[in-house]
Formats: sequence, C-alpha cells, structure tokens
Amino acid sequence: MVKLATLEGEKIKLFSQSGRFYEGIVGDYIYPEDNAPEEIEAIVLDNTVRDDGYEFEFPVEFTAPEIKSIEIIK
Repeated sequence: MVKLATLEGEKIKLFSQSGRFYEGIVGDYIYPEDNAPEEIEAIVLDNTVRDDGYEFEFPVEFTAPEIKSIEIIK
C-alpha cells in the first residue's frame, strides 16, 4: 500500500475495509503520535464523495486500519 505520509495534496480513491470507496483530495496527514488516544496514522480527505454519490460537507478522517487500498487519480 502507498505510504499515507506521501499523499498530501493528491486526489485519491480510497477503498475502505467496509467495502465502500471514497474519492477526495488528501488535505492532511496525521502522524500517529498526534492522533491521541489511538496513536494510529491517518489521512483527512477534503471534497469527499462516497461511492453512492453522497458528498460530505466536512472533511473525513480515515485511520490506517480502516483503509483497504488507495489509488491515486491522475
């Protein structure tokens, strides 16, 4: 899998462990030590659209264990 820390600013398609996919722009990377109390790395997607067309009003955070795979959209 792609290193989450390298994705900031990239437009991606994220496939979750729950079987859904999301598209958005990685607006932020959260280091494990900054993500209390879990201490798990995460990314925050801006302009997020879910596979059913739902557009999130606010940014959405995904922790590493929630992510099945990521595809960078060119």
